[in-house]
Parts: sequence; structure tokens; C-alpha cells
Amino acid sequence: MSWRTRVLMPFAVVASAAGCVDRRFVVRAYDAQDTARPIPAQISIDGEPRGPAPLDARYVYIGTYEFRAVAEGFQPHVQRVEFKPKWYDYPGLDLFAEVFWPFRIEDVREVNLLLKPARPLRPDELQANADALRARGLALPPSQVPEPPPKTPPVTGQPLPLPQPRVPQPQPLPPAGVPGGRTDLPPG
Repeated sequence: MSWRTRVLMPFAVVASAAGCVDRRFVVRAYDAQDTARPIPAQISIDGEPRGPAPLDARYVYIGTYEFRAVAEGFQPHVQRVEFKPKWYDYPGLDLFAEVFWPFRIEDVREVNLLLKPARPLRPDELQANADALRARGLALPPSQVPEPPPKTPPVTGQPLPLPQPRVPQPQPLPPAGVPGGRTDLPPG
């Protein structure tokens, strides 16, 4: 057995038995007034719809994620959650944990979202919100995007004229005997 084989053999054994880091989070939604009552809210993570709660999803990087929960009868809820690094997330140690660590590491982060019940709007409150939105829309500057041409002609109540077929105009024949002219016709 060569010296290279003796040196590389332990590394090969460790690498073949190496585990990995399984990173995932579990998202649950609860009623804020009754935290024992789970809600099947639709969950979006960083603007990407993922499905109903409880949601079990994988993640790759530590950092801050934005969770959004929407459920009928509840106000939409947005919560930013920061996943702090653990020992196997730091540079250098992450390579060791992913490649050489002989055991599997399961990192499960739990995110609990508390949704408040939606309150019905009074008609005067709804009208005030609509008026404020309308005023905001009227204060917008004019659009910088040109209007696209209409796909169909506007309806005026009168039938549109039919397009006239293009009829080719007859070309005069050159006189007989002229170069390029027809010579099979009798003169005259």
C-alpha cells in the first residue's frame, strides 16, 4: 500500500460516512385571540406562495425571511423573521458540517404567525377609505407610457367600408418588331 493510499484512506472513509445539514422551517398560523386554535392560512415566503399552514419548507441560507399569512375572516399578517446562524452555518465550519461531520444535522426553525380577526368596516369608514384612494389616484402624474394602438376599430354605428381588391393595371404591349416586343402578331 502506497503512502498516498494510507494518507487519503481516512479522508475517504470520513467522506463516505459524512452527514449533511437539513435546514427547514415549519410555519403555523394561529388565531391571536385563541392561540390554541390553528388556522389553515395561505402562506407566502418572500412574496412566493408556498401553500396552506402548517407548512414545512426547506431553506438554504440563514438570514431574514418575510412570511405573509392570509386567511378568510382574518386580517392579512406579515412578519419578518431572522434566522440567526448556528455553529455549522459559519464559513469553514459549514464545509466541515456538510462534508466531514459523521452525523446528520437537522435544523428545524419554527415560525408561529398570530392572525387577528378581521373587523367589519362601517359604511362611512368604507366611503372615507374610497374617497382617500380616489383622491390619491387623481393626484398621480400622467402616465409616461404611450397608449397602445387599438386592436379593433372603434364602433361608430356605421358599417365599415370593405377593403377594395387590388386589381393589377394592364401594361401596354410594345409595338411589333421592336426589340423586346412580340413578333408573332401580324403588323398593323
